[in-house]
Amino acid sequence: MNQASTPQWIGFGALAGATTALLCLGLSGGSMMAVLLFFISPVPVMVAGLGFGLKAALTGAFIAVAGTLAFANGLVAILVALAIAAPACASSYWLNLARPAEEIGGPQGRLAWYPLADVLFANALFTGFAYVVLGAMIGFGPELAAGLASELIAQLRQTNPEIVFTPEGEASLAEFMATVIPFVQPFFWMLALTLSIYIATAIARRSNLVNRPREDWPLALRMPRIASFAFMAALVASFVSGGIGHAAASLAGALGAGFTLAGFAMLHARTRGMGGRAAILLIAYLSIPFIGFTTLIFLIAGMFGAGRHVPLSPVQPTKPTQIQND
Repeated sequence: MNQASTPQWIGFGALAGATTALLCLGLSGGSMMAVLLFFISPVPVMVAGLGFGLKAALTGAFIAVAGTLAFANGLVAILVALAIAAPACASSYWLNLARPAEEIGGPQGRLAWYPLADVLFANALFTGFAYVVLGAMIGFGPELAAGLASELIAQLRQTNPEIVFTPEGEASLAEFMATVIPFVQPFFWMLALTLSIYIATAIARRSNLVNRPREDWPLALRMPRIASFAFMAALVASFVSGGIGHAAASLAGALGAGFTLAGFAMLHARTRGMGGRAAILLIAYLSIPFIGFTTLIFLIAGMFGAGRHVPLSPVQPTKPTQIQND
C-alpha cells in the first residue's frame, strides 16, 4: 500500500466507486459483455483499497452504493453494499496486513502476510450472508420459485412450441429451482469475487501499489480447515425446509465454491512439470459442463487439501507506513 495525500486517496476512491457503480448499472443493458463486466465490478474498489488504503476503499464503496441507489433502486444498492462493496473493502484491507514472521514461528527478518485462505473464507461468509439478506427481502420461497419456473417454461415454449410440460413436471421444476437457486447463486458469485481478487492484486502489483509479494495461487488458493466444518454444518442444515434451509444453502454454496476452486488449484500445483499438463487441465475444465460430478470431485479434494499458505517477504524498514500489523 502506497502513502497518499488526502485529495489523492479521496479522488482515487471516488473514481473507483463510480466505476464500480457503472459496471453494476450496465447490467440492465442485458448484453453478454455487461454481464461479464458486472462479475468483475468489485475490482476497482479492491484496487483502491490495495493501493491507497481502507479509507480509499470505503470512499469507493460509498460512491458505488450511492450511485446505484440514485440510478437503480434500493434492492440493487443493498446487493452492491453486501455482495460487492463490503467484500472488496475487507479483502483489500486484509491483503495489506502483515506481521513479523517470527511471531508465528517463521524466520527472522521476514514479513508474514495475511493468508489468502482466510480472505477467501471471509468472502464466502460475506457472500452467503448477502444472499440470505437478499432472499429474505424478495421473499424467496416456493411461490417465487414456481413463478420463475413458469417464466422459464414460457421461454422454452417460445423457443420450441412442441415442448410439453405436465402439471407434475412444472411442480418438479419449481421444486428443483427452490432447492438449487439458493446454492447456485452464491456459488457463482464466490467464483466472481475470487477472480476479482486475482485481477485486482495483479493490477495493483503491476502499478507498484502494493508490497505484498506475488501470490503462488496454485499453492495459496486454499480454504482454512475451519471452513470444512462450516461447510458440513451448512450442508446438513440446508435440508431443513423453509427459510433456514435456504439460508444454509446460500452459505453452503459460497463455501462450496471456495473448496472447488481450491481443488482446481491443487490440480494446477500437482501437474507442474508433468508432460501433457496443458491437456490434463483442459480436459478437467471442459469436463465440468458435461460431467457435473467433476465439480464434486474437486470440491471434495479442496476439503481434504484445506490449510493456509503464508507468503513471506523481506522486511522493508524504509516503508513502515505501508505495512500494518494483523
